[in-house]
Amino acid sequence: MIKIHLKMFIRTFFIQALWNYERLQNVGFVFILKPFLDKIYLNQDRRKAALLRHMGYCNTHPYMVGLVIAIVANIENKIADGSYKEEIQEIDEVKRALYGPLSAIGDPFFGGTLRSAVSFVSVFMLIFIVKIFDSRVQKYNILIPFVFIVLYNVVHVTVRYCLMSLGFRFGKESICMLQKFKFILTFVRYIGLVIALVALVLYLILSTKAYYDVFAYGVIFIVSIIASSKFGATFLFYGILLACILMSYLEI
Repeated sequence: MIKIHLKMFIRTFFIQALWNYERLQNVGFVFILKPFLDKIYLNQDRRKAALLRHMGYCNTHPYMVGLVIAIVANIENKIADGSYKEEIQEIDEVKRALYGPLSAIGDPFFGGTLRSAVSFVSVFMLIFIVKIFDSRVQKYNILIPFVFIVLYNVVHVTVRYCLMSLGFRFGKESICMLQKFKFILTFVRYIGLVIALVALVLYLILSTKAYYDVFAYGVIFIVSIIASSKFGATFLFYGILLACILMSYLEI
């Protein structure tokens, strides 16, 4: 069954390969679930009925869908061996109940928090290369976007895998464990802010010998973090980017 789970995990990357206006991600959902259904339903008619069960509406965050897939697979496994005591139609209700909350968690985390935090790291790595090393090393600046891609996908692929593993292991009970995901979201957000603060202070130290300027800029930056926390990491990222452009124009 491990091979089947791995095949399903790989297929989650293709859930958006075939969208349609009526039921959105339903074809991708069935595509992911199919290897598992082929394994547990040896009877062709039962397998066909199971596939048709999941051709309904589906729309959630593509990185979070593994949790829904795993929970549904556990339910289908109970249906196949006859131990599922509830109505089969309730599977659709379970799926629909998860789509919205997973989107509400995934959108701000991946789009608003993780992407901004990794952008901080990548941008300030570029600044350090320019300020510390000579021109012979600066030609490797092109590698910075690849740093962003690697860091972002290490986190995103890990979350995908962990959510699917959680769903297979705990079934419906894994829904209650999503509360811990809020802690991870907050942790990544503040890690991004700390990285930005440290990077800015180091940049100013390298740029000027007037350490009172470094202290002043550090205070301003900390205040800006506190003030912008209510607006999110994306606002902070573009605000800092604009400030850096302005500082460069003013030759500060």
